[in-house]
Amino acid sequence: MKITNEMSKGAYEIAKKVYLGRLTRSEGKIEINRATGMNEGSAQAFITIFLAMMNGEEYKRAFNNDTNKFLLETIRKDFGEDFYKSALNAVQKHINYYSTLGKGNLSGLQKIVNQMR
Repeated sequence: MKITNEMSKGAYEIAKKVYLGRLTRSEGKIEINRATGMNEGSAQAFITIFLAMMNGEEYKRAFNNDTNKFLLETIRKDFGEDFYKSALNAVQKHINYYSTLGKGNLSGLQKIVNQMR
């Protein structure tokens, strides 16, 4: 199932509640599924990626470029420059990790990161 921009918008609001401690990861995953129709595996990955971006940490799962760009832009708007820079660093770490898998590279995502830096 393709993750749509509308799904990402709904999932983001719920992932923020997980980050702020208002929901557990499990509750967030179920709520994203209920609110957006995103399957629970993708919802769990969305939360994991969002939390990794907020903490500047590498993540393993991949989402489409539109979702990544949306997350970066919205983190900047909602949390400011420091969290935005952490998110950019997390995405760069993900790109670097992915390049070691022998499945090609994430040139489209790298282009987004380069433009947003």
